[in-house]
Amino acid sequence: MKSQFGDRILDFKTWQPKLGKVFDRKPIAFDCETELINEKRSWIVPNYVIGAAFDGARGYFVPRQHVAAFFLVHCDCLLIFHHAVFDLAVIDAVVRQDAVDFDVYDLVERNRVRDSRILHRLYVLATEGHTASHAGESTLERCAQTYLGIQLPKDTRDSHGDTIRTSYGKWLGAATNDIEAAYLEYLARDVIATFGVYRTLRSLIQNTLDNSQAVWGFVSSGWLKEQIRRWGLLTHNIQLKGSIVLDAVTRNGIRIDQNRVTSLNAELKRTLSDQRAQLSTYGYWPGKDSNKSLQTIFTRLEEMHPDVTFTRTAKSGHYCTAHDAICGLADKIPFIRLLLAFRATDKLLNSFVTKLNRRVLHPSFEALNVSGRTSSFGEMNAQNLPRDARVRSCFVAGPGSCFLDFDYKTIELGTLAQSCLSQFNLPSKMAEAINSGQDLHRLVAASVMGKRPEDVTPEERSRSKPINFGLPGGMGSTTLRQMAMADYGLDMSVADVNEFSKAWFDQFPEMRTFLEDTCDPCIELAAKLGLTLRTHFRHTHDNRFLSYGAATMDQPSGILGGMLLKTLRVQNPTTGARKPYSKPDRDYFWSQVQALAEQLPPALRDALSQRQPSAALAEAVAGLVGAASVFTLTGRLRANSPLKNSTFDRRVASRAAGRRTGRSPAGPPGTLVTGYFLINL
Repeated sequence: MKSQFGDRILDFKTWQPKLGKVFDRKPIAFDCETELINEKRSWIVPNYVIGAAFDGARGYFVPRQHVAAFFLVHCDCLLIFHHAVFDLAVIDAVVRQDAVDFDVYDLVERNRVRDSRILHRLYVLATEGHTASHAGESTLERCAQTYLGIQLPKDTRDSHGDTIRTSYGKWLGAATNDIEAAYLEYLARDVIATFGVYRTLRSLIQNTLDNSQAVWGFVSSGWLKEQIRRWGLLTHNIQLKGSIVLDAVTRNGIRIDQNRVTSLNAELKRTLSDQRAQLSTYGYWPGKDSNKSLQTIFTRLEEMHPDVTFTRTAKSGHYCTAHDAICGLADKIPFIRLLLAFRATDKLLNSFVTKLNRRVLHPSFEALNVSGRTSSFGEMNAQNLPRDARVRSCFVAGPGSCFLDFDYKTIELGTLAQSCLSQFNLPSKMAEAINSGQDLHRLVAASVMGKRPEDVTPEERSRSKPINFGLPGGMGSTTLRQMAMADYGLDMSVADVNEFSKAWFDQFPEMRTFLEDTCDPCIELAAKLGLTLRTHFRHTHDNRFLSYGAATMDQPSGILGGMLLKTLRVQNPTTGARKPYSKPDRDYFWSQVQALAEQLPPALRDALSQRQPSAALAEAVAGLVGAASVFTLTGRLRANSPLKNSTFDRRVASRAAGRRTGRSPAGPPGTLVTGYFLINL
């Protein structure tokens, strides 16, 4: 049959084994059409109905009975799919059913498979800074429109009025000649589009990489060529293999021991009942109007504990009762310790254990996130299981199977050290420590405690973890303290964090260079918002900056940028001399920053309009400037990476104190982002 695609008329025939190899070693696109996918049980592989292959000039339809034979004779070709994970699973199911000695996944191991959908998402990450993960952003239809300028109508109907896209199942087992032509035309357009999208994307990606010499993390053209050889364009091969493995986890599912779940459910309900009874002795009954009673109880507790600081909300003045706000008080106040224990039990029971209600659960995964990490969702979040041993014992291996429990020792810090060595040519003390077999957590803790590493206690060692994992990402003291409490249950003071941070930089001095920042968020914000001495004077009629001279009146002012960030961060901002900011000053900054409202998440947008300062608001606004492209160690490229500035507080303080400083020295193009690295497995 003839298929029209744009202004081209292309010929498609039916492939039969007697034709043998019809494509040479150049790339061929392949697309499967199947029975309707079970949306509620998406891990079930649907039956193959008809497929098609295309090499840019001619195409062949591949019936189900000839699938294995087709791939056996074309196994040395480069195969292109749009969503290879799905197509490969469908093809593998056919091969298994026919008991053919051929492993389609061996093509992946030999890097003979390309996924235009993955390449599209990696290209968007490289050029726009996101992964096109929302519904409809990575479909073949969207890609054909974006890269080829061709519409692929997905609501086409057959002669009976049925939607073709969802009705291939009616042709299961039919000969190609018996399938209605509209279905074959639909399939032909899809496989032609897959080939065209791949070819266009490859060219666009290569062009992007050819012009990436100024990107932060770029080493040399030879280095980049080697990364492409090992991991594929923008680490495509890593991404494809990871997606296939995670898809297998979803399809296989995770078995649940229902007897253990039933026993744990009853145990947690008893515990919850006991905790509820104990809370009632304080006059607190969880449920309706419970926050009102909490406010009354906290008033009483504050009177009983004058040495304890209770956090209140800036807007209403009510006590903050969220976990992060009160967890630091648990050791001093029995009621809060009991309240947190009740909440933990309630969350464990109702947010997790009650969902373990089937013998097999099928978690879903997103392998390509902006951060470089994998996320889990769906029937369960398999990456965020409670640490409670009673819960974890409910997960069991299937008959004839076993669990493998392993961890990559120091993988994050190992990647960081390797980045210093191979990307930035920095001699690395961290690398030396890792290669000599030292425990980095013990090493840092020993420096703080004045001990030998082998004498460091487990608790002392754990206090190094937030520092080791947080400082490379540019976390400031506030975020490090929050991480310490949330991830490790550690109540670290500002002094603790500062002491451990100093020890970290002393142990690994190369990190001072690695995390050095050539972007000044204060000056960048001033430029973005028009914060100049002239606009400040016009708004406030305050002439204290006019002595800086006429030449600076219309230049972006880093001092004003720092004052703005401090206004957004604290309720009552003051200068370095402890003089409160004037009302006109505060009004000037709040008025100017409203221009950024639409770029913030809804909650922070509301805080901005209501002029409610917070550390989160200040950091979010600072994150809107100084974005840049970065390379990972394996050659993945990310555009618009947000600023990770470990010296944020210091810079803001110096600007807000009114020190006259100029623009930061301009570093090489693309050196705006610090402390960014990804783990690629």
